[in-house]
Amino acid sequence: TDDYEKNLLWKGDADLLKATAESKRFGKILVSGYVNEVESDVSMQFSAITFEFLKKNYFISYRGTDFSLVGWQEDFNMFFTFPLPSQKKALDYFEKAVRMLNGKFILGGHSKGGNLAVYAGAFTDENSRNHIDYIYNFDGPGFSLDKIRDSGFYEVDDRIYTFVPQSSIFGMMFEHEESYTIVKSNQKGFLQHDVYSWEIELNRLVRLKSTTNFSVFFDHTLKEFVESLTIAQRREFTKEVFALLSLTETATFNEMLKNPLKNTGTILKSFAGLDSKTRNMLLKKGIGKEANGQNINDLKLQKANEDKISQENYEAAQDLGKKIEAGQIQVSIKTGEGGKAFGSVSSKEIAEEAKSQLGLDIDKKKIQLKETIKTLGTHNVPVKLHPKVT
Repeated sequence: TDDYEKNLLWKGDADLLKATAESKRFGKILVSGYVNEVESDVSMQFSAITFEFLKKNYFISYRGTDFSLVGWQEDFNMFFTFPLPSQKKALDYFEKAVRMLNGKFILGGHSKGGNLAVYAGAFTDENSRNHIDYIYNFDGPGFSLDKIRDSGFYEVDDRIYTFVPQSSIFGMMFEHEESYTIVKSNQKGFLQHDVYSWEIELNRLVRLKSTTNFSVFFDHTLKEFVESLTIAQRREFTKEVFALLSLTETATFNEMLKNPLKNTGTILKSFAGLDSKTRNMLLKKGIGKEANGQNINDLKLQKANEDKISQENYEAAQDLGKKIEAGQIQVSIKTGEGGKAFGSVSSKEIAEEAKSQLGLDIDKKKIQLKETIKTLGTHNVPVKLHPKVT
C-alpha cells in the first residue's frame, strides 16, 4: 500500500525488489522466516527475513531502524541499555534458524540491522557460531568494548565486514574493534546513511582512505556528550525527549512532518510546561560544540593522537605475538594408569605459566581455548592479542 511504502520502505526499495525478483541471478532465491515486531512498552522494533540463495546457504537480513518513534527511541537506548530487546531477538532468530535449517549462514544488515548481525554472531553459542561464514555491517553502530570483551566477538571478528560512508555518523557510534571499509557517498552529512547514495564502480563499492572532518567532529562531540552524562541521566534525557515527541500523537517521523507547524507548536508548548529541573537538563545537556575551524582542527589533532596510540598498540601486540610464537610452556597435570589424565588445563593456568616461565603478561581472556585441555601432548593455543594479531 501507499502507507506501507511511505512509512517503511526507503525510496527505491520497491523498484529494487521488483527488479531483483525479475532477474536471473536472484529471481529463484527462496524467502522465509519474515518477522516484524514492534513493542512500544519496551521500546523495541525488530524485523528480519531469511533468503536461501544456494541449497543450505542462507542470508539472514536484519532490518535497521524504520521511521517509527519506537525504533528511534530504541537506538537512543543503546547509550544506557545492554543488551537491547532487539539484540536479544536477533540472537534468538539466528539460533532458531540454525536449529531448523542446519546450513551455512551469512548475517547482515544496514544501520541498527548491522549491529544486530554482529551481536548475533558474537553472543551466540559455539555450535551456532561455526555455521557463520560472514557478517556484513553496513553503517551500523559498534559496541562499547566492555560489553563485547567477554563475548565470542574475537572468534568471529575476522569474518565481519563493516562498511561506512566518508561522513558516517551512525556507523561511527561506539567502537569498532573489527576493521572497516570507508566507501564514497554522493550525498552530504546525515544523508550518506542512505545506501542508495553509495557509489559503485563496475561490481564493487568505491573505496576511500579516510572519513571526513564532519564525521570526526560529530563522532568526538557525541562521545563527549554521552560521557558527560551518568547512566541515569542518559536514561532520563532519552525518556523526556521521546515523551515530548509522543505528544504529537504520531507514530512515525513521516507522520510528524505532514503537519510540522502544529507538531512543533505542540512540542514547544509541552516543553514550556515541564518542571524547571527537567527543562534545564534538556537545555544544558544538548550537544553544543560549535563546528568551527578551531574545534575541528583540535579534534583532528586528537584523532591523530588516537591513531598513533592505536598503531603503537598494534605494534606492541605484534611484538608480544612473536615472543609467544617463539616460546613454549609446560603445564603438569595428574595422570593415572596408562597415562590417563585427571584434571585439565585452563586459560588461567596457561596465562600464569606464561608469566612464570616466559615472563610474558597475557590476558587470560585473550587465550582462545574452546574448552579446557584434558589430554597429554603438545597443544597449539591461539591468543587473540589484537583484532589484527592472533
